[in-house]
Amino acid sequence: MKTLTLTFAAAIAMPFSGLADVYVPEGSAGTALHLDEAFEPVGRIESLTDVHGLASAPKRGLLIAGSLSEVDPGEVAKPAGVTAEDHAAHHGGAKSMPDSVSIVSIVNAASHEVVKRIEVPGGVHHVEVSSDERWAIVTHPGLEAVSIIDLDSGEVTATVPTGPVPEYAVADPATGRVFISNAGNGTISDLDPAKGYVTRNFKVEGGPKHMRLLAGARRLISAEADEGIVTILDADSGETLDRIEIGGELHGVDAGLGAIYVSARERERVVRIDVATGETMEADVGPQPYHMTLVGDDLLVSSSELPMIWVLN
Repeated sequence: MKTLTLTFAAAIAMPFSGLADVYVPEGSAGTALHLDEAFEPVGRIESLTDVHGLASAPKRGLLIAGSLSEVDPGEVAKPAGVTAEDHAAHHGGAKSMPDSVSIVSIVNAASHEVVKRIEVPGGVHHVEVSSDERWAIVTHPGLEAVSIIDLDSGEVTATVPTGPVPEYAVADPATGRVFISNAGNGTISDLDPAKGYVTRNFKVEGGPKHMRLLAGARRLISAEADEGIVTILDADSGETLDRIEIGGELHGVDAGLGAIYVSARERERVVRIDVATGETMEADVGPQPYHMTLVGDDLLVSSSELPMIWVLN
């Protein structure tokens, strides 16, 4: 196991698609750390606000960063040379502004330049990009809704109710849609971002939070964090296929390399579940293992308590 010590506490490690580069949002520090393929620092993206959710659009060379903090509408200044009408479109094109908004930042991944800032209604928890890279989806737990951003125009095209406490979003390359976990009522919504509505909802026993999709196997993996259970669902039918008890509070989850990985946050462990046999293996990593992501053969796990990331084989 390798440990990376950071200047600020890391919220999540986010791979840039097929590239080995990793981008790590650093929360209230207002920065995102860029690591190379050897997990060495390249630089930092500055001028982000309370950044937590982060997603990539690699064909566009972009990162999409959400903010947990809310501000008054209209705080994003109109760039020089942009008309009032175009500027309003970047704020969602709404005729009336919401009481509070948060800022979604569109970042050039190579140069670290923030190329656009978009106001969305309410704070943003997590961010996802559709498999065709046309849409960015941001979750608003306080609004029981998600917002859809057109990455071609920079407009918020819709804010769609999904259910209480929408937590996480994961794109499905087979359908072009996006799964949304609603922790408040134990449902997962199947959202069509192009049409701007939920096509269906299916029920799970606990409160789903972080998710990962094994697209080829058509398996959706969900962490029922408060219940200490990992659920495996059929991504097409929504049927619950298995529920695996891990114990204690959970958080991040990932899947691949024939296994499911989950942060057993309360027990300070990372758990590996063999997909074929169901057998588990645990690693004692340290305080509050949090978000995670697979990068090649390495599993990166952040701590919500300490300013560090663990790198596990």
